[in-house]
Amino acid sequence: MRPPALLRSFALLVSMAFAANAEPIRVACIGDSLTAGAKVNAATESYPAQLQGMLGNAYNVKNFGKGGATMIRKGKPNAFQVLPEVTTYQPNIAIVDFGINDTRSRDVDFWSHFDEFPADAKAFLQTLFDLPSKPAVILCLPTAIFADLPNQAQDRKDINGERQPRLVELRAKLREVAASFAGKKITIVDLFQATEKHPEIADLDGVHFNKDGYRLMAETLKPVVAAQK
Repeated sequence: MRPPALLRSFALLVSMAFAANAEPIRVACIGDSLTAGAKVNAATESYPAQLQGMLGNAYNVKNFGKGGATMIRKGKPNAFQVLPEVTTYQPNIAIVDFGINDTRSRDVDFWSHFDEFPADAKAFLQTLFDLPSKPAVILCLPTAIFADLPNQAQDRKDINGERQPRLVELRAKLREVAASFAGKKITIVDLFQATEKHPEIADLDGVHFNKDGYRLMAETLKPVVAAQK
């Protein structure tokens, strides 16, 4: 027998009131300058800011991006330096997007330490899994690097051309790292695949994006975030 209409209405009101008073789901966006929102107005056009707009008030998306950060501990700066802030935030979902800077070698020596990347990446992710909030982790495979943009300086083309095959190696290592956490709440999102055929979204440096590029990142991540339990 169906419940009386008055009872159904009361149950609906209770449900709506509960939803209105529920704590927003805390989303930590952890990464380098592509998370921080380099080359755009980060407060409104970074991917975390645009993701917040797409997800709405049921979520609280916070930007922990740090320009120049690597996943290796020897990098200055590096992913581990943001962990105290992330720990204070206690996210329910952590989006992790590092690796672009780990392919650098010209003015720094990050790539020469790439053999340390897997162990450091595992240690970083384990720290997230060990947080009291037990976040689901979304591990991003880094976005594309462009080496043939119109009006791009030749030295930038050369530098980015060196980094592109390194990015292939790095993506493979990240997949291995993710596989080592079998049974944990970890999901891979391939931001390279999402961006590689869209040079129009790239800044002239071939690494960072315009606001449409960061929007594409947010659009790619939104359904994955919404699917987390």
